[in-house]
Amino acid sequence: MTQRVWLLLSLLVTFTVMCRMSTLAMTTNFERLDVERYEGDPCPLKNNETGVCRKSAQCRQSVRNRERHCEFEGNEPVICCAQPSNMTYVAYTRVVQQACESVRGIDVKFAFHVVGNAVEAQVGEFPFVGLLRYENERTRCGASIISERFLLTAAHCFKEGAPKAVLLGTNDATDSGADRYEIARVLRHDRYSRETRQNDIALIELKTPIRMNSHIQPVCLHTDLIDLPTTTNMTVMGWGIDNTDESSNLLLKGAVNPILRSACQSRFDAAETKITLTANQMCALGGKDASDTATDTCSGDSGGPLVVNHGGKYHLAGIVSFGVGCGSESFAGIYTRVSNYLDWIIEQVWQK
Repeated sequence: MTQRVWLLLSLLVTFTVMCRMSTLAMTTNFERLDVERYEGDPCPLKNNETGVCRKSAQCRQSVRNRERHCEFEGNEPVICCAQPSNMTYVAYTRVVQQACESVRGIDVKFAFHVVGNAVEAQVGEFPFVGLLRYENERTRCGASIISERFLLTAAHCFKEGAPKAVLLGTNDATDSGADRYEIARVLRHDRYSRETRQNDIALIELKTPIRMNSHIQPVCLHTDLIDLPTTTNMTVMGWGIDNTDESSNLLLKGAVNPILRSACQSRFDAAETKITLTANQMCALGGKDASDTATDTCSGDSGGPLVVNHGGKYHLAGIVSFGVGCGSESFAGIYTRVSNYLDWIIEQVWQK
């Protein structure tokens, strides 16, 4: 009996090694890109369209088509993977647009500074924003309502214990009369990495449906895969640290603009921060105040929304992820790019 078990294990190991060697051999025969690219980076497909570098296990079609090779992630090859087909992408955006149809229009009011000259948001001005409530009330993270049962936030908001509830319909973190919803479960992206800060996105499912009203509404999702122009006005908000170096009990808002990822990466490289940005992330920063503090998010704003106005409705384009310090003109805030995760979001929220 023992000999048979050892024989089966030996055969299984041999088969696994042969499969790995076969995959590696097949990939090393692929055409390599002129410039090495990493997982999440855009890359040129053989048909001259733009793809994205993904692990071979996540892109079987491109393996079969022998698309160009980007790099190795450990022993696993990373190849240039075709983006979702137009038909698939249209299907994703249709689901998101249908959900957006029920979202009411909002009077857009831009103001400057989350750190710096902090400006308070009015009750109901951002009806989609929620505050995660932890056992330690000094821990702060934001979230955005996207449906009657789900909110989007950052995956790293759960590194210090899971929040128990979310507060909605208020701009005051101490508001005892705010609507409180208990959390049923948290779905962090399965490829989230604390070390690299990649895929910093998570869904929160509530135990009961949200009762919508004029102060509690979902936000639309931004669907465009193309970078927003650097002149685009965007709004960030949160209950994080303000210019007094203390967490704000009142929701603060600020106006920022996108920064090209290449320019953003260059600043991190110059400072030798070892931060590597991918196409799944975006950078944004706002103007300076009288004390040379740039408009930016800070500790405690994590998971909160970065929104852009389209047709009188706010669209969630980014999720506050991380930064180097707060309010420095040298380093922009880093946000998870929502449009790159539509398939994952839709599968969890609207297809189950």
